[in-house]
Amino acid sequence: MTAWDLWLPILLAGLATHIASTIAWTLLPHHKPEWNKLPAEEGLLDFLDQNSVAASQYLFPFCDDPKLMSEPEFKQKMETRCRGMLILWPKPPNMGKAIGLTLAFFLVAAFAIGYLASIAFAPGASMMEIFRLVFMAGLLCHVAGPFPGVFWFRKYVAMEMLDGLVYALITAGIFAGLWPAAG
Repeated sequence: MTAWDLWLPILLAGLATHIASTIAWTLLPHHKPEWNKLPAEEGLLDFLDQNSVAASQYLFPFCDDPKLMSEPEFKQKMETRCRGMLILWPKPPNMGKAIGLTLAFFLVAAFAIGYLASIAFAPGASMMEIFRLVFMAGLLCHVAGPFPGVFWFRKYVAMEMLDGLVYALITAGIFAGLWPAAG
């Protein structure tokens, strides 16, 4: 059996996880507490405009010479001042493109998970065995992947982990329910 034999569960899992993602980010309230307004937002926006700060990623405090990172002045700044990242976009996100790329991600993820399942099981395999493997692959894909970035950049991900758990359950349920019967 090949992953192409699983075209229907791949397609349905990709679409279903995309729909679940859309619902999680647009209708459900659990991501709202992750984002806050800066107290002096207008002042920051004015500063960025007045200084023609280019769209880019900024780290602060910034040090581009590793030797200077051990200097007392920089160490004090790191310990006592605000630290973080600022990402400035050149223009607002293109919603159509972002939606399309998100759908593509979920379809590619479903294909990769389907491929893994296709080499692990033959047609007629146990529904529970399929569910367990696909669920674990879904967790690795939708929950575990972002963690190296989280360790470095401290993005809030608790609710994204919850979303990923749901995506893994949806994917596992679809594959287990639509797995081909023994020939």
